[in-house]
Amino acid sequence: MKLPFLPSFKKQPVIAYFLVLVLRNEKVNAVIFEEIEGKIKILGEKQEYFSESIEDADLDEFLKVLDSAISGAESALPENVQTHKTIFGIKDEWAQNNQIKKEYLVKLKKACEELELTPIGFLVISQAISHLLQKEEGAPVSAILAEVNKKSVTVTLIRAGRIIETKTSEIHESIPFTVDTLLKHFHTSEILPSRIIVFNGKEDLTQEFIGHSFSKSIPFLHLPQISDLPDGFDARAVLFGAATQMGFEVLEEDISHIQDKENVEEQTLENTNQETHQTQKGHEEFASETFGFVKDKDVARIQKKENELLDSESTQDEVVRENFTQDSEVKEDFSTEKIPQNKILPKIIFLLLSAIKIFTKINMKKPLSIFSHLRKGKMIFLVPIILFVAAIIVSYFLLINATVTITLDPKIAELRQNVTFSISGSESEKNIIKGEFVAITEDGEVSTQTTGKKDVGTKAKGTVTVFNSLSESKTLQEGTIIKSPNGLEFSLDKSLTIKGVASHSADETISPEKATINITATDLGKEYNLPSGTKFNVSSFNISDLVAKNDNPFSGGTKKEITVVSEIDIDKLEADLPKQLEEKARENLSKKLDKDKILLPVFASSSITKKTTDAKIGDEKGKITLTGSVEYKGVSYAKDDLITFSKPLLEKDLSSDQRIDFNNIKTSVKDVKQNKDETIQAAIAIKALILPKLDNKKLQKEIKGMSFTKAEDILYKLPQIANVDIVLSPNLPLLPKNLPMLERNIKFVTKIDG
Repeated sequence: MKLPFLPSFKKQPVIAYFLVLVLRNEKVNAVIFEEIEGKIKILGEKQEYFSESIEDADLDEFLKVLDSAISGAESALPENVQTHKTIFGIKDEWAQNNQIKKEYLVKLKKACEELELTPIGFLVISQAISHLLQKEEGAPVSAILAEVNKKSVTVTLIRAGRIIETKTSEIHESIPFTVDTLLKHFHTSEILPSRIIVFNGKEDLTQEFIGHSFSKSIPFLHLPQISDLPDGFDARAVLFGAATQMGFEVLEEDISHIQDKENVEEQTLENTNQETHQTQKGHEEFASETFGFVKDKDVARIQKKENELLDSESTQDEVVRENFTQDSEVKEDFSTEKIPQNKILPKIIFLLLSAIKIFTKINMKKPLSIFSHLRKGKMIFLVPIILFVAAIIVSYFLLINATVTITLDPKIAELRQNVTFSISGSESEKNIIKGEFVAITEDGEVSTQTTGKKDVGTKAKGTVTVFNSLSESKTLQEGTIIKSPNGLEFSLDKSLTIKGVASHSADETISPEKATINITATDLGKEYNLPSGTKFNVSSFNISDLVAKNDNPFSGGTKKEITVVSEIDIDKLEADLPKQLEEKARENLSKKLDKDKILLPVFASSSITKKTTDAKIGDEKGKITLTGSVEYKGVSYAKDDLITFSKPLLEKDLSSDQRIDFNNIKTSVKDVKQNKDETIQAAIAIKALILPKLDNKKLQKEIKGMSFTKAEDILYKLPQIANVDIVLSPNLPLLPKNLPMLERNIKFVTKIDG
């Protein structure tokens, strides 16, 4: 007989609503989301701007802006439902020592009272972004975060996922210029990460940053890479920050919703599972308000216990959580801190028995009881599993290798010193480095536009009649100058003799003697084409005694200006050729040197040994080319000699736990001057990286057998550590991430950040 099925009554899931308030410098963003069975979904959001900034807003404006943003976001809620449980996203400047500063805490408490809000926690915005970047990139982030607002820019230094320093300023000149200025005022003496992340801008500012030349005083190891966070990235940080902290899961559709929605980049909250933002003192002081996430507690569970709508389904969830806790305790048996530390074999036996406990749940106080079960034939099926587990454990702790990659955050040591490079090898004086001359010849050509100017054309010609009123004859030599009334000069083409005037009685009229001669203008130009009837005087005679006149006009005078090769052009080419070939000569000469030799970056001398030009001075030509050979004489010195010279100076102020990385030493030389005694005077600037001293053997002993997390905690406490990455080989699945028990199986690799 079949009994009829009773109708099933499925309980409706409990819905909880939360409010996130993200407090920006210039605006506030309110986000309403609902939580159903551990999954959250955004219902509504609204942003409102302050008239100036949140810092300048008085309490009335602060409450009014918050109330308007909350009301806009709550419009998406079901009827008669209001949100009270509130998570605050705050600026870096509002938090100190994992607590909200007192002056801002008073403001937030007043807002909670006036707007009937129940604070359950707060998150720092920049840390939320750092955490989400770490989640997406798979490693802690070291970068400079530039938050761009309408009127201001906030710059945050993130090193290995930790917030080091934050500064804010109004925008001056341009956004990159403002970031540049803020970085100059950072207190860190270490090298800055060569990565700038820009976010919250209305447009892509990447090209504007790339085109900016950052100040040389900013300690970048090389030019920073610029990237721009996509729209909605900071809002995703809000969602993931709050959700992860409260143990919720974000629906994918809500991620897309945030990415596609316009102007939501202000919805950023800080989240990290490693740091909570309330100290015990904070819990005691604000316990009544549950203000701040409670350390080592599940906020979601706390809220569910407070919820009057809790039913048996919540109790069922608690059982699941308790079971998970029990499993976690079993896994704790793998911790090396509970294993005897003297010999390897007892450790393996202990681990094997721990594995047996996992599969059989036998009391560890009587571990040999398992064999009685086996003799009875009740647990034969576990033998291959136990043997397999034992083999894996032995391999894991005896055969597995670990590579620990430590990224160092270097500091810069600088040294400036006047030195002498001695070619003769004499080192009797201080600040002398032994050097030697090296030479190379390079061939090449250079061209330039000509700049010389020259007039060309023809001279005017004509015929004049010369009149002689003197009694004696006169001879005018070839080239004799005659002048026109306006001062233009002409010369006789050949010699001319004119007879003198014969004597007459007083009452007779005297007629002068005359002769005709060809003349030519002394200069070019059409102004010498004089009309007929022009009178001339011979410059060496009185005008009235010896004059000339043309019966016909002059012609043929022309003039124009052309460009020709000048002496200045030749000089320029001879100066340009050594400059053009200098880099090529330095590169080729460096290749010829031994690996342990360094070439001074400035040549002691350069001279042209051969040269030819395709035109001469005065030739009409628009461009001239010089082909020639240049001999360069440089000075090289041994790298070891430089290290020997600079080592005591660089290490003078070092602490005992620091060292100089001489493999990355950089030098620059200025004011090179060659003396007559085969010495070179120069001002040398030396830059080297300061790195921490790491005792690998000591660290191997200290972290062997530890979990990755504990080992990383120890390594991160060392100075100048930017990142730690641990990789096992082979990387066996399903086993705890612990370092090898054998010290020799742990290998350290160091690299320099940036």
